[in-house]
Amino acid sequence: MLDPYFVQVETSELADLTRALELLDSRAELNHRYRKMLDESRQLLTADQIRLTQARGLAKRLMVLIKAAGPDFPATLDDEAREILRAGEAKADDLVFRPEEA
Repeated sequence: MLDPYFVQVETSELADLTRALELLDSRAELNHRYRKMLDESRQLLTADQIRLTQARGLAKRLMVLIKAAGPDFPATLDDEAREILRAGEAKADDLVFRPEEA
Protein backbone atom coordinates (compact mmCIF):
# COMPACT_ATOMS: atom_id res chain seq x y z
CA MET A 1 0.00 0.00 0.00
CA LEU A 2 1.25 3.48 -0.85
CA ASP A 3 2.03 5.92 1.91
CA PRO A 4 -1.02 8.28 2.00
CA TYR A 5 1.29 11.19 2.76
CA PHE A 6 2.68 10.97 -0.77
CA VAL A 7 -0.56 10.17 -2.60
CA GLN A 8 -1.95 13.21 -4.42
CA VAL A 9 -5.66 13.92 -4.92
CA GLU A 10 -7.03 16.23 -7.59
CA THR A 11 -9.10 18.89 -5.86
CA SER A 12 -11.61 18.60 -8.71
CA GLU A 13 -12.41 15.16 -7.25
CA LEU A 14 -13.38 16.92 -4.00
CA ALA A 15 -16.12 19.04 -5.58
CA ASP A 16 -18.78 17.63 -3.23
CA LEU A 17 -16.71 18.72 -0.22
CA THR A 18 -16.18 22.15 -1.76
CA ARG A 19 -19.90 22.67 -2.40
CA ALA A 20 -20.80 21.56 1.12
CA LEU A 21 -18.23 23.94 2.61
CA GLU A 22 -19.60 26.80 0.50
CA LEU A 23 -23.12 25.95 1.67
CA LEU A 24 -22.03 26.05 5.29
CA ASP A 25 -20.24 29.33 4.67
CA SER A 26 -23.33 30.96 3.24
CA ARG A 27 -26.06 29.52 5.47
CA ALA A 28 -24.72 28.23 8.78
CA GLU A 29 -24.36 30.34 11.87
CA LEU A 30 -20.81 29.56 12.95
CA ASN A 31 -18.59 31.29 15.47
CA HIS A 32 -15.26 32.86 14.53
CA ARG A 33 -13.25 29.69 15.27
CA TYR A 34 -15.37 27.59 12.95
CA ARG A 35 -15.31 30.37 10.34
CA LYS A 36 -11.51 30.31 10.47
CA MET A 37 -11.54 26.53 9.99
CA LEU A 38 -13.90 26.99 7.05
CA ASP A 39 -11.71 29.67 5.46
CA GLU A 40 -8.57 27.55 5.83
CA SER A 41 -10.35 24.60 4.24
CA ARG A 42 -11.56 26.61 1.29
CA GLN A 43 -8.08 28.09 0.80
CA LEU A 44 -6.54 24.60 0.68
CA LEU A 45 -9.01 23.63 -2.05
CA THR A 46 -7.69 26.36 -4.37
CA ALA A 47 -4.68 24.17 -5.26
CA ASP A 48 -4.89 21.76 -8.20
CA GLN A 49 -3.75 18.83 -6.07
CA ILE A 50 -3.43 18.14 -2.36
CA ARG A 51 -2.11 15.18 -0.40
CA LEU A 52 -4.56 12.43 0.52
CA THR A 53 -3.84 13.17 4.17
CA GLN A 54 -4.92 16.78 3.59
CA ALA A 55 -8.09 15.63 1.82
CA ARG A 56 -8.91 13.39 4.76
CA GLY A 57 -8.32 16.34 7.10
CA LEU A 58 -10.73 18.45 5.05
CA ALA A 59 -13.30 15.69 5.27
CA LYS A 60 -12.96 15.62 9.06
CA ARG A 61 -13.29 19.39 9.20
CA LEU A 62 -16.48 19.20 7.17
CA MET A 63 -17.88 16.69 9.65
CA VAL A 64 -17.02 19.03 12.53
CA LEU A 65 -18.52 22.05 10.79
CA ILE A 66 -21.77 20.23 10.05
CA LYS A 67 -22.08 19.32 13.72
CA ALA A 68 -21.22 22.90 14.70
CA ALA A 69 -24.04 24.16 12.47
CA GLY A 70 -26.44 22.34 14.76
CA PRO A 71 -28.72 19.33 14.61
CA ASP A 72 -31.52 21.36 13.03
CA PHE A 73 -29.36 22.85 10.29
CA PRO A 74 -30.39 20.39 7.54
CA ALA A 75 -34.06 21.10 8.27
CA THR A 76 -33.49 24.78 7.48
CA LEU A 77 -32.35 23.94 3.95
CA ASP A 78 -34.32 23.43 0.76
CA ASP A 79 -34.12 20.07 -1.04
CA GLU A 80 -31.28 21.12 -3.34
CA ALA A 81 -29.14 22.42 -0.47
CA ARG A 82 -29.86 19.30 1.59
CA GLU A 83 -28.64 17.18 -1.33
CA ILE A 84 -25.43 19.25 -1.55
CA LEU A 85 -24.87 18.70 2.17
CA ARG A 86 -25.62 14.97 1.87
CA ALA A 87 -23.19 14.58 -1.05
CA GLY A 88 -20.48 16.39 0.92
CA GLU A 89 -21.05 14.14 3.92
CA ALA A 90 -20.91 11.04 1.72
CA LYS A 91 -17.59 12.13 0.19
CA ALA A 92 -16.25 12.94 3.66
CA ASP A 93 -17.28 9.49 4.91
CA ASP A 94 -15.52 7.87 1.97
CA LEU A 95 -12.31 9.81 2.60
CA VAL A 96 -12.26 9.21 6.34
CA PHE A 97 -13.54 5.64 6.58
CA ARG A 98 -12.68 4.26 3.13
CA PRO A 99 -9.71 6.29 1.80
CA GLU A 100 -8.62 3.53 -0.55
CA GLU A 101 -11.96 3.83 -2.39
CA ALA A 102 -12.03 7.63 -2.51
